[in-house]
Amino acid sequence: MDPVTDIAVFVRVAELGSFTRAADALELSKAAVSKSIGRLEKRLGARLLNRTTRKLTLTEAGDTFFRRGAAALAELAEAEQEVGQLSHTPRGLLRVTAPTYLGTVTLAPLLREFQKRYPEVSLDLNLDDRKVDLVQERFDVAVRISTMPDSSLVSRRLAPVSIRIVGSPAYLKRRGTPKTPADLRQHECLTYSVSPTPNEWRFRTPRGRWVSVEVNGPIRCNNDFVLKQAALDGLGIAFFPAFFVEREIAEGRLVPILKDYDGPAFFIQAVYASRHHLPPKVRAFVDFLVEHLGS
Repeated sequence: MDPVTDIAVFVRVAELGSFTRAADALELSKAAVSKSIGRLEKRLGARLLNRTTRKLTLTEAGDTFFRRGAAALAELAEAEQEVGQLSHTPRGLLRVTAPTYLGTVTLAPLLREFQKRYPEVSLDLNLDDRKVDLVQERFDVAVRISTMPDSSLVSRRLAPVSIRIVGSPAYLKRRGTPKTPADLRQHECLTYSVSPTPNEWRFRTPRGRWVSVEVNGPIRCNNDFVLKQAALDGLGIAFFPAFFVEREIAEGRLVPILKDYDGPAFFIQAVYASRHHLPPKVRAFVDFLVEHLGS
């Protein structure tokens, strides 16, 4: 038997005051109960029970170990019950990380509905434009926009993301409108420093051929809100997810360019460490995002 089982046997013997009654209660042989007590006493280096032909009593060491052992077993039973509940019902602290713009524009409007549906889940939403290490920093889920999944993690696609190349009317009036990706080399471009290749923009031509253009400009930043404001202020041309600039385009404050050229296939993705024994709170959150963002 394992040490915890030996402790459980001892506690039962102490409670019932009899090897025979403990054996019956535990559905063990009397010999197995006796061996279990012997192993425990040997491991502790102390006699726990005084045995006579008429009765069984606890030694001083046995009394101390009985009280502490019974309490420990009760704690274990409670912990097992609590974990069992966690494995079925979404509850507890859920730590989520996302880029600032994605969290603000896409996730924030969904929080009320998620909280209403899963009131026992407490959400800790961390908005950070760097690529966070989920395992090292103990996040349950990352919501990201990327072209390819991280091979070391589980990734679930939530929605495709269209890309818009935009500039302000004032900038385009001053510098002209690029007609091909190659024209961007002659323009001020605002780049996202968190990108693996911030100064290399890729496009698919109308004929399906991929081309890469090296771009440069006055501002490089790790925050899309700053880059969008710079574009609105006429400081250059920028590369954004369509949902992030749709209002500004509709209002005429930003103008989409190179509309005949597609960017890389980006997706909003939910990323988590493992699909095995996935906690209900994580599964509930990911399924919720699929429901609201999937297309």
